Amino acid sequence: MYVRSGITAKHLFRDSWLFLVFAALWASLVVYVHEILGLKFVAIPLLPVTTVGIAVSLYLGFKSNSAYDRWWEARQLFGLIVNYSRAWASAAQNLIYAPDKEVDPTVQRELIRRHLAWVNALAYQLRKTGRLKESHVTHLFDHRKVFDDPAFHQDPESYRRYLSPAEVEEMERYANPATHILNRQAKRLRELAQDGFLDSYRLVEMMGLLTEFHNYQGKCERLKNTPFPRQVANFGLMFTWVFILLLPLAFVDTFEAELTIHRLSGLLGHEYMFTMVPFTVLISWVFFIMEKVSDSTEDPFEGGATDVPISAITRTIEIDLLQMAGDEEVPPPLQPIDGVLY
Repeated sequence: MYVRSGITAKHLFRDSWLFLVFAALWASLVVYVHEILGLKFVAIPLLPVTTVGIAVSLYLGFKSNSAYDRWWEARQLFGLIVNYSRAWASAAQNLIYAPDKEVDPTVQRELIRRHLAWVNALAYQLRKTGRLKESHVTHLFDHRKVFDDPAFHQDPESYRRYLSPAEVEEMERYANPATHILNRQAKRLRELAQDGFLDSYRLVEMMGLLTEFHNYQGKCERLKNTPFPRQVANFGLMFTWVFILLLPLAFVDTFEAELTIHRLSGLLGHEYMFTMVPFTVLISWVFFIMEKVSDSTEDPFEGGATDVPISAITRTIEIDLLQMAGDEEVPPPLQPIDGVLY
């Protein structure tokens, strides 16, 4: 998630310079063919292209709203995971007890650390695969930054560090470790109930929290595994490019009309026609960025610069729960990198 007050020109240019070059070359080619070669038939009326531009704008607006709804749902889900994670740690410390015997304090710490393993495993699974290209530099669109630090959930060590060696070996057998970590938590609660540290009421309360975690995991997996409707995404891209390609063909007709008004001819007229190029590039670039913004918001868990910062949110959960468990070694919050919080 981009957290700077403004997006730097460097990042914006890095992801759009190739398009700017193409748009400039295409507009220049149209002017050259129309003016220098004299092939006037390439010009088309401006009104139909304007109508296409209005339709594309409305379509991209709908696409952007739909994509943002997915992004916001993802952010809400991880917000709920934060809240219920704190509730889990509080329950582990205050609901596990017996009137007639002392509970081992390592049990509470075990339940909290295993929960941290689940949160990290979920984040890792959501970022394990994706459609974005990998890069070692920051991109706004189409790329995700590569990290060696397991805190950014590109390495299974991100969750294994909170499990015992036996549990790590056990989770290797499963395709969905996060689900089985929750199942292991449930088995541990049953053992505690059998040992007399949980009565029926307290057991139901803590199992209810595990049910909520199952629900949130399932909803995150639904967002991850259900792609944005391709007919919406692909037609939006197609319509945008149709408008971009038609735009200079319509502008030459308009600029040629200006030649008549200002009575320009010869070399001066040719130079005036080439002033169409920057205007065409600017308008095309605006539509290109509109399409890229909606495209980059479709899948909120890919690890791109505009995605939900699940690694930073997970680190917040780690800090809160480790401090509640009394750990002395608490990691610091993740900081933005090049203005991006991952």
